[in-house]
Amino acid sequence: MWENMSLCRVDKRYRIVVNKKVRRQVNLEAGDVVVLEPVDDHSFRVVVAGLAGETLEDDPAWRALHTPVRAERRIPPEELERVMEEEAWRG
Repeated sequence: MWENMSLCRVDKRYRIVVNKKVRRQVNLEAGDVVVLEPVDDHSFRVVVAGLAGETLEDDPAWRALHTPVRAERRIPPEELERVMEEEAWRG
């Protein structure tokens, strides 16, 4: 059982270095995303998501949430409150 395992150490910045033999065995490359799934209080399962080369910025949903929107016009707070009230009664 122990011959397929690798001993790793967590550094002060909580990084884990994966042994070269294990990296080759699971085809892990720099930039790959891995998922850590807690199993119990002292162990977790690791799954290689294989998203090398992709970034969050490439995800359309992430981009939509993090791209600033320029307002067409400024709405005074009083008018905004009135519009919101009208919409609440419509819906």
